[in-house]
Amino acid sequence: MLLYILRRILILIPVYIGLTLSTFTLIRLVPGDVVEVMMGERMVDPAMHAQALQRLGLDKPLPVQYWDYLSGILRGDFGTSFRTRTPILQDFFAHFIPTLELALCAIIIASVLGISLGIIAALRRGSWLDYTLMSGALAGYSMPIYLLGPILTGLFAHYLGWLPVSGVISVAQFLDVQPLYGSWLLGSLFSGQPGAFWDVVKHFILPSIALSTIPLAMIARMTRSAILEVLGEDYVRTARAKGLSPRRVILVHVMRNALITVVTVVGLQMATLLAGAILTETIFSWPGVGNWLLDGFFTRDYPIVQNGILLVATALILISLLVDILYGVINPRIRHAA
Repeated sequence: MLLYILRRILILIPVYIGLTLSTFTLIRLVPGDVVEVMMGERMVDPAMHAQALQRLGLDKPLPVQYWDYLSGILRGDFGTSFRTRTPILQDFFAHFIPTLELALCAIIIASVLGISLGIIAALRRGSWLDYTLMSGALAGYSMPIYLLGPILTGLFAHYLGWLPVSGVISVAQFLDVQPLYGSWLLGSLFSGQPGAFWDVVKHFILPSIALSTIPLAMIARMTRSAILEVLGEDYVRTARAKGLSPRRVILVHVMRNALITVVTVVGLQMATLLAGAILTETIFSWPGVGNWLLDGFFTRDYPIVQNGILLVATALILISLLVDILYGVINPRIRHAA
């Protein structure tokens, strides 16, 4: 198992180097001058402009800039923001934790409901229940977040008044609540403010539902397909012929072999949620990494965009590695074949 993990880690090294080169290159293809963007509409004389470029290290040749960028990463130094002068790593975790919490809530909703609905649809194949569930999954997969988000806020926030519209906490009500290790859930839980935790949970509900619809539909459809494929195998018919209970056949023989497909889908969807939550964060004014990166892109803040994307990609790579390890745990034949 250890050799299997080491091989997977070695495969990721060239991928990571390619990511650093991509993030470094793509941000510099965007037209415009970073100094002019930082200074706004103020006139900058050539001497001040050259001095600013030198201070930011942008006067060096591109290969030298890339080497400085790569060597800084190897030292664990991800630089500081051009605008705020705060360390990128500090800013990243302050914004990434809310995104991670939101993605975890969404993937839990999607996994629990998606796997359950997929199992029910597979076991009732061809029935009205199967058609209804899969039609609902197709509708959920086709519903874009920028349409679903306003519908949810309009119904549950404006019309019914059950849930808050945006943000993470009702600041006017809980001024003393601060995030703990970047987590608003932990901060509200240990704040000592009555009702603060439930207030934060209410802020999570709408964006979590909006973010979970597409993964839920995908997990449900893939779970159904995987179970139907396994149900046709010879060993399942043998287990039934031995007189095993239907529950044992499904849980022990069918689900374990279908789990590889399900784990793959859940892992990929988790990665998609982390990388693509920017629309949800924008609609619900979520203080996540998506809004942070978007702001850095518009202001041409190279360290934020370069290192922010790289750090998000690192999280995605770790998720991919975890999925590969789970493959080996679920099915030992995979790690032996590797």
